[in-house]
Amino acid sequence: MLACLGLSLAVVVSPASAASYNVDWMQMTPTAFGSPPPFSGTYNLPGIGTVLMTYSPIVNFTEARFQNVNIATGSLPYGGDTYSWTNNEMLARTNFNTPPNPINTAWQVTYTFSGTVPAGKLILGVSGLGRRNPTPGSNETVADCTSTASVSQNGTYFGDWTNGQNWGATSFSGGAGNFSMQNSQIGNGGNDPWWNTGLALVRIDDPVSSLTVNFTHTSGDGLGVNIGTIVPEPGTLALLGAGLLGLLFWVWRKSKS
Repeated sequence: MLACLGLSLAVVVSPASAASYNVDWMQMTPTAFGSPPPFSGTYNLPGIGTVLMTYSPIVNFTEARFQNVNIATGSLPYGGDTYSWTNNEMLARTNFNTPPNPINTAWQVTYTFSGTVPAGKLILGVSGLGRRNPTPGSNETVADCTSTASVSQNGTYFGDWTNGQNWGATSFSGGAGNFSMQNSQIGNGGNDPWWNTGLALVRIDDPVSSLTVNFTHTSGDGLGVNIGTIVPEPGTLALLGAGLLGLLFWVWRKSKS
């Protein structure tokens, strides 16, 4: 019975496999674009509710609520589905430290929710992960010249949205309970496409009450981060509803046979 039920579910809901979803990004109002969000601030995330965003001040760092016109609106396919948005913005930070100050600085941003967010509901967007050339005459390693982002959760990488810009692709590494991202370019840096990544989208595959993104941030690099919710478009909801009704009808017929 369970095997038949699983087969029936796959058959019934298959029309919804090519679905359309909206990504609703967190908006950091009332902070104005170009102004720094508070280091501890509460915002509304559509479909989830109140979110507390916290991050730490760092010497010689600047931060702002920022919107890049090249990625503010976009659409990314994954697994036959399409994920679209019109409102991307980000917490943007730039590291202005130069030798002999720390040139690769660790920091983190944490999003704390009022309840538990179901698995697959939350999406993370990270952009602008940079690379640069080693400082002449220094003992800098490749790691010193590369910005990275890492999360201690399971995640599915959907890909990058670049909107035709000359940016390097994100290199995504995932394991059990963690994932990380950095610029995929390995040659000399300093110019596009070496300097920045596009907007990388990662679905969070665990239920979470908070999400922390850890950065190592190289000197001279500016990067951005935000979270959003995945919302089925009305047509997708109708297909999902039709699939559920079909499954219930199949179960009812089997119970009568």
